[in-house]
Amino acid sequence: MVKQFSMEKILDWRMDLEEQARLKVTQLKERLQIENHHLQELIKENRRVKNEAVDNVHIQSLRYNDYYKLVIDEKIIQQKNQMDLTRAEINAAQNKLISAHTDRKAMEKLKEKEFLTHYLAEQRNEQMQLDEFATMGYKRQAF
Repeated sequence: MVKQFSMEKILDWRMDLEEQARLKVTQLKERLQIENHHLQELIKENRRVKNEAVDNVHIQSLRYNDYYKLVIDEKIIQQKNQMDLTRAEINAAQNKLISAHTDRKAMEKLKEKEFLTHYLAEQRNEQMQLDEFATMGYKRQAF
């Protein structure tokens, strides 16, 4: 006889939570990679503007390049701040994942313990029935 785990729905729910947490961590890591790629593009653009400024002799072009470089520098700072926020989100999501994993493992241990308890009870009942049959057989032979 197969016994259903009494807290099967809770175990399923905890598995779902763990999967959602794992998915969230994956999404945040992908977002961090995209943000890092964007930062690298801004740094390349900053270098390109610096190299162009060396070749320019016109004051208007130099002013424009200087202003553009300041804008890019500001964007680089903003992008680094955004990446720091994303890293903090990743750490929080990883902590949630660890917590969800621990909760799921605890539920699985309870499931194993419940099944073991049920199995041992079934074994005891079976042994009691066998003992009773043996006793009844002995009584028939004795009388």
